[in-house]
Amino acid sequence: MKSQYDCMIHHQLLKKEYIKGPVLDLKLLGYHERDLTDGLPFYCFQILLAGAPVGKITLRIGFNETTLIHGHIGYGIDLTYRGHGYSYYALEMIKDLAREHGYKKLMLTTESNNEQSIRIVQKSGGRLIELEKRIPETHIYYVIGIHKINVYEISL
Repeated sequence: MKSQYDCMIHHQLLKKEYIKGPVLDLKLLGYHERDLTDGLPFYCFQILLAGAPVGKITLRIGFNETTLIHGHIGYGIDLTYRGHGYSYYALEMIKDLAREHGYKKLMLTTESNNEQSIRIVQKSGGRLIELEKRIPETHIYYVIGIHKINVYEISL
């Protein structure tokens, strides 16, 4: 049975090289057929503010058991640009691309102690579905020091 967190279209959509938004723009850095950690294809976008790069955001396409740890979306803002809501705006923009792929629900994860990211996910409609999920000791997250995550669901 197909998961409620899977999408309908599992290949790259055309004309997504540049996504213009009201505050930020997203420039496609690459579409990768297979992520080495979870085997899913993904988009990687540079987040631009007035043409200047301020961070990156990714959207994984599909669903498998590692989505419960990695989530569908990952983002990061460069240190000097943090605190302005850019992650939120980029997340809202990438949700539109997820809808085009046929997603009805997305799964996002945050480190349990990352209050900033938790606020961003909640502001974007994230509903907590698992608090402090333990990361298996064999997973790369555990190895780099991430032992617990929160899992959120965003309905599109």
